[in-house]
Amino acid sequence: MTNYGIIIAMANALDYVKEYGHLSFSQKPFNDIDNVIFSLLNYVDYSGTSINDGLHTLEEIGGEFLKMHSYKEIKKIGFAQDEAYQILRAIYKTKRFRDVVVEDYIYETSRELMFSVLTFHVSKNLDYIAFEGTDELVCGWREDFELSCSFPVESHFKSRDYLIRHIDPWNKSKKVIVGGHSKGGNQALVGSMFLDKRRVARIAKIYNNDGPGLRAQEFNSKEFAALKDRYVHIVPHSTVVGAMLHHSNYIVVKSDKETVMSHAILSWQVKGDKFVLAPRSASSLETERRLLIWCDLHGDEDRKKILEAVMGVIEKSNIKETNKIISPHNIIKVIKHSKKVDKETRELVIGLIRYVVLKRDD
Repeated sequence: MTNYGIIIAMANALDYVKEYGHLSFSQKPFNDIDNVIFSLLNYVDYSGTSINDGLHTLEEIGGEFLKMHSYKEIKKIGFAQDEAYQILRAIYKTKRFRDVVVEDYIYETSRELMFSVLTFHVSKNLDYIAFEGTDELVCGWREDFELSCSFPVESHFKSRDYLIRHIDPWNKSKKVIVGGHSKGGNQALVGSMFLDKRRVARIAKIYNNDGPGLRAQEFNSKEFAALKDRYVHIVPHSTVVGAMLHHSNYIVVKSDKETVMSHAILSWQVKGDKFVLAPRSASSLETERRLLIWCDLHGDEDRKKILEAVMGVIEKSNIKETNKIISPHNIIKVIKHSKKVDKETRELVIGLIRYVVLKRDD
């Protein structure tokens, strides 16, 4: 936004912390912005801290992490880690967040899996369980794409099992909120869908913060229907990631950025203790429409062919992190391995790009 040539930065979650960080959760109840703050905190790599050595507060763990890592170091990893560092640095000594207890941090990776989760004991009667979204590792993006052609995926089972361990079905005084950003939002939803009825009853809300939704089969299932009234899907106005697959219960917020870049939580505008709302952009709605049409026309087998072709080229090029794909050396390797993809699969990939990305109907 400009005013007589002066650029005015819009408020975001960091400004919310400045304004309300002096208020405890008993003084000011948990809200949608607190949700995105906790979901961002799981992009912090807590390895090397004492997070799993007994119970520790955010002030203790945050202090340890910030002593170990500089902002200059972390911002090179990716935008989510950059934002997580900024949020942690802003909140860890505030009255609102400093006494939140963190527990059972898990971070696992393999060729086909990137899974991370931790529990925040926000207050005596409220827990927030946060699932991490996709980071810079290629294995995480593989699983993102798998959501369109496979259900459930390995991280869904791990999400369910973690929730079983951390939701006490008999403690009626404690509410549990489950959430995550990007793929983490999908894991929060699907993990909750396959819990027993007593544990489902303990869940107050499920937040999917600009994450993929469900295939049609699961979207129309009785498991999703049982949770639908507690499901909240927060997306920026020009969402791309949040337009993937089937969704409901949108809260659309204004972002400072457009399309894929609006995925960054600190681009989401805040006024006071609420998000600034906005209508979905025409481009976002058209992307969603085309994705759904394309998925309806191409079954799981076609989608799997595209997944294996794209990820196979990247993996054969020995690229482990997505931010390394655009280096000149790696681009040459990707082009070389792309030529080995069979004609039928190559045409599927080209057709998807033409119809969904370029929005061409010819």
